[in-house]
Amino acid sequence: MSNITERALGFGFGVLGGLLIALAAFIGLLIGGFDLAMGRLPAAVDAESEALVLAVLGGLGMLFAFLGHRPWADRPVTSGVLLLLIAVLAWATVGPAESVLALVGILFVLLAGVLYLIPPARYTVRRALPA
Repeated sequence: MSNITERALGFGFGVLGGLLIALAAFIGLLIGGFDLAMGRLPAAVDAESEALVLAVLGGLGMLFAFLGHRPWADRPVTSGVLLLLIAVLAWATVGPAESVLALVGILFVLLAGVLYLIPPARYTVRRALPA
C-alpha cells in the first residue's frame, strides 16, 4: 500500500465519485420520466433539471480527477481546489438526504480534492520549517 500515491488515490476517488454522481443523475432522469408519465409535470421538471445539473457536476468531477492525474500533474492545487468546489456545488444541488448515492459520490469527490492538496501542502510545510 505504500507505493500508492495521494495523486493515484485521488484519481480513483474522483472517478468513482463522478461515476456515482452520474449514476444518481441517471436515476433522477428515470424518476423524472416516471413522474412525466404519471402526469406530474412540476415534479418531472424538478427531477430532470436536478439530474442534468448532477450529470454535469459528475462529469466535471471525473474530468478534473483525470486532469489532475495526468495532464495537470504539475498543478495539483488547481485540480484539488476545483474538485472541492465541484463537491460543494454538488452538495448544494442535492441537499441533505435527497439522494444517498449522490451524497456518497460527493464524499468521494471531496476526498479526491483533499488528496490532491496533500503533496503541495506537505512540500510547503517542509520548505517553511528550518532545517
